[in-house]
Amino acid sequence: MTVYDLWLPILTTGLATHIMSTLAWMVMPHHKSDWQGLPVEDELLDLVEQNSVPPGQYLYPYADKPEMMKSEEYQKNMARCRGTVTVWEKPPNMGLAIGQTIAFFMIAAFCIGYLASLALLPGAEFMKVFQFTMTAGLLAHCAGIFPGVFWFKRKIAMDLIDKVAYALVTGLVFAALWPGA
Repeated sequence: MTVYDLWLPILTTGLATHIMSTLAWMVMPHHKSDWQGLPVEDELLDLVEQNSVPPGQYLYPYADKPEMMKSEEYQKNMARCRGTVTVWEKPPNMGLAIGQTIAFFMIAAFCIGYLASLALLPGAEFMKVFQFTMTAGLLAHCAGIFPGVFWFKRKIAMDLIDKVAYALVTGLVFAALWPGA
C-alpha cells in the first residue's frame, strides 16, 4: 500500500481538522480569554508609531550578549516587567491565512497518512489504525508547540484541547476510511 491509496482519509482529515479549527476560533467560546487588550493600548500604539518601530519580534528586557544579562540595568528591568511584542507590517490577510491553514492541515494529514502507509496493512483493524493515526496526530498537532512556549510564555491550554480533538478526529477518520485487504 502507498500513501496515495489513502487519498480519501487524507483529504477528509485535512478538511475536517480545518473546519474544526475554524469552529474552535470563530464559534466556540473557549478561546475568548486567550487574548486581552492592554489597559494602555492607546499609549502603546502612540509609542510604537512615534518611534517608527519597524515590524519584528521584540523581547523585553533585551540583551544580545551574555555579559549584558549580568548588568545592573538588565537585572533591574528583569525585576520590573518581562515579555514579548510582535509588530506586524500590515494586518493579516484573511484569505492567505485561511489558505495557509488549510495547507497545514492537508500536509499534516498527508504526513500522517504516509506514516500509516508504512506501518499498517490494508484491512488493518479499526483500533490499530485509530491508535496509530491518533498518536501521529498528537505529535503533528500538539508536540511542536512546547519548545516555543517554554521560552516565550503564552496560554496554551485551550489550544491543546483543540489539538487533542484534531488528533482524535484524525484517528477516527483514518480508521473509518482505511482501505480493506
